[in-house]
Amino acid sequence: MSAGASQQTLGALQRALAERFAQANVATPMLDARVLVCAAAGLSPEQLIMQENAQVRPRDLNCLQIWAAARCAGMPVSRLTGRRAFYGLDFDIGPAVLDPRADTETLVEAALELMPARARVLDLGTGSGCVLISVLARALDARGLGVDISAGALRLARQNAHLHNVRDRIGLRQGSWFSRVSGRFDIIVSNPPYIARGEIDHLATEVRAHDPRRALDGGPDGLDAYRHICRAAPVYLEAGGHLLLEIGFDQAQPASALMRAQGFENLSVDKDLEGRARLVRGQIKKTKKGV
Repeated sequence: MSAGASQQTLGALQRALAERFAQANVATPMLDARVLVCAAAGLSPEQLIMQENAQVRPRDLNCLQIWAAARCAGMPVSRLTGRRAFYGLDFDIGPAVLDPRADTETLVEAALELMPARARVLDLGTGSGCVLISVLARALDARGLGVDISAGALRLARQNAHLHNVRDRIGLRQGSWFSRVSGRFDIIVSNPPYIARGEIDHLATEVRAHDPRRALDGGPDGLDAYRHICRAAPVYLEAGGHLLLEIGFDQAQPASALMRAQGFENLSVDKDLEGRARLVRGQIKKTKKGV
């Protein structure tokens, strides 16, 4: 992508980008090149195929030169474009939120499976709102509350709620876990921070350098958030309600033990697309007083 590349076609530029990404050991070079060219040119993948012989506009080339350097340095494509596909929907993301990943779709599927009529759903640490909004977009009689400690995250969640036409069925509050929550819910979901603090610096560059640290840091053993949520959740669940927690691949046993200690029954572990433990679920038969 030299200065003379402005005379390139879109198709040639995509191939040049893919070659550069491959040389930089990017895992999916052609896919990343296609997504970035589409984003810069304002085209869908289908439109790019139809217009691959069109000349690259100078402004698009300038944008792609910046993006290509950042991608080779480890910045995720979604961080460059500001958008991530999740459970069939596109979500705006930014520095204040975790980059949604396909594994977390397991949480959405489990919630939809358990959803009663006119359900109330609480999402703790909602971030971009991808989990709660995906649930509400499919359960059209459900209502939800998303809580996050970050004002920046809530701005994005609000924006995404408008984008997917669920803003009238979702509440958004700033606070730490249950601090701003009242009432009872049929389902509580959370993808909390669960990386042990000492392991964060060993994560892939795309994660450690670009996801908010407080969305990763689960304390010394990675279980701090689970302890807090499991202890408080029975106060905020309806009798027969469910708690669904995303977990790290090796946290099924300790997370299940924390839920069991607080009276949760019917515990089970769901696996993600790669067959790894990804979700612990439990049901509370007898709620606690408090709200």
